[in-house]
Amino acid sequence: FFLTTDGKTINQQNLNNSNLSFIFPTNQRTSIMHANRIGILLSFVVGCRAFLPPPLKSVVPMMPTRSKSFITSTFTARHASGSSEDEANANNLKRTCIQQFLTQRSIQSFMFCLTEFRDPHTSDWIERFLDSNNLLEYHGTGAFNMTRFESWDTVFVQMMDQPKEKLTIQAPRRGPGGRPTGGSKNNPFLQQKQFREFHIDIDPSSLVPRILSVREQIAREFGIDLELVRIANDQILKSYENKVRDEKVPSVTFERGAQMLLADTMSMERFAPSPLRKGTYDLLQLLSLHESIFRVLRGYKDVGKRVAYAWLTDFMVLRLEDFFDGPGGYQRADDFTEELLLSSPSVKNMGDGSTELVDPLAIASDILRMRSEVLLDWKETAAEVPTYHIGLRKDLLSRQSKDWKVEAEEEEDLVQLPDDIGAFE
Repeated sequence: FFLTTDGKTINQQNLNNSNLSFIFPTNQRTSIMHANRIGILLSFVVGCRAFLPPPLKSVVPMMPTRSKSFITSTFTARHASGSSEDEANANNLKRTCIQQFLTQRSIQSFMFCLTEFRDPHTSDWIERFLDSNNLLEYHGTGAFNMTRFESWDTVFVQMMDQPKEKLTIQAPRRGPGGRPTGGSKNNPFLQQKQFREFHIDIDPSSLVPRILSVREQIAREFGIDLELVRIANDQILKSYENKVRDEKVPSVTFERGAQMLLADTMSMERFAPSPLRKGTYDLLQLLSLHESIFRVLRGYKDVGKRVAYAWLTDFMVLRLEDFFDGPGGYQRADDFTEELLLSSPSVKNMGDGSTELVDPLAIASDILRMRSEVLLDWKETAAEVPTYHIGLRKDLLSRQSKDWKVEAEEEEDLVQLPDDIGAFE
């Protein structure tokens, strides 16, 4: 299925849950193919309390080529980069910002709800607005262009500024039993298929409060899930030490119990989870590890631990693309931690000729300790999310009130009649 603008193909997307398969502006009327799919109907809970999450997916689509850059600028080709160290550090703060990640997952969850309830057209409009292909299938952090969307609320501010659009949808006419009308498909006298046509209005400003509602629910889940990630994180070193002490050749480096904690918690909750909660939980582990590594690196540099800083920098650079940049599979955070724990002590040679012993286990301990602090900070941030939305909601209401005033004035101009015409004429 293709989305076209001015006759040029600009996107390709499989509209899985829709009997309608083509979207185009009003002046582009093109025939469409009909797609049928047997789907599972999920119940929608009012107030954006969505449904149980789908099965985990480890296969993800290919994304744009990543740029190979130094440690302080770990953005993909879609992300901002820094020409100086200070600028790169500022970009890293955006890259691992929990508020940015919350915005990304709220939009992805909202798009999932739209697609499940047979409104892929609005979902596709959001992808075009964000300039992010296959956003719904993207399992990773940093999905947005950090140059265009510098802060977490920039997406919503720019979305409110977008004009309204009207999409013209064409679909084959269907008779009883879902069969196409107009005779047999092999009828040589049937020159063209019969289609029914209708319009869908896209009002970007009306999407903002709906996405904010989803964002608040996911932030509520963050308050629970961040604590679960912290509990699992604090058990990693203990589990590793027990494995090394009790087994000469451990079958696993440490017990990976984070997903089990989430499953047990979700089974006892009274509210329905967001649709992508399991994926979000997995990415919280990855993003918190990413942020903790940057904080440890900055700490090493401040206190003058040159050898540990240089070793961790090299270790991180070699694994950026595999673990942190772009889409990927689940449990990448645990995979990275396992590689770090299994690294052997080594001697690091510095440029000035000095050498020093590097202990990867000590570095891993610093990262995991810092990760607990990061998770506690983020938990406090998640609790304040509804407060952060107040300014946006006020701005939205102010913009909408101006639009209502303009529309009312236009309606008054339309209904004005000459004085010589009676009210009933």
